[in-house]
Amino acid sequence: MYDNRPYGQNQYKQTSVETADRGRLIILVYDHCIKWCTIAREAIQEGNIVRKATAVHKIQDGITELTCSLDMEKGGEIAQNLRRLYDFYSRHLSEGSLQNSDQHIADVQAMMQSLREAWSQAITNLRQNKEMPAQVTTAYKKSYVSMVG
Repeated sequence: MYDNRPYGQNQYKQTSVETADRGRLIILVYDHCIKWCTIAREAIQEGNIVRKATAVHKIQDGITELTCSLDMEKGGEIAQNLRRLYDFYSRHLSEGSLQNSDQHIADVQAMMQSLREAWSQAITNLRQNKEMPAQVTTAYKKSYVSMVG
């Protein structure tokens, strides 16, 4: 798909993703998913099947990104619970897409918004306490670049 945003805007987004710490990246992925949930819901209301399918695919990409970012060894029970939650999101989105159900998408959007706020608060608390682990603050190349849009 052709990206018709101005070159400078694309470069800015790419640079912000490439220099973001791990905590900020998690928030960016949630923001991505929440934005595309809104688009999917609008598309369902408009009866625009192609736009809905594109939006649901973008949300699924974000959920995959979140799932792949889990460290099952170090994350223990929390990582296992997040994986189950992300699996639920994915199944619920698929059902919603097949049924053209705005409610399914709204459910996922509300849960993701709530979890995004929890992540944001946790990251803020860690930064204020200056106890943020190195793996959370280290910048590195991210695959979120492929989802910017």
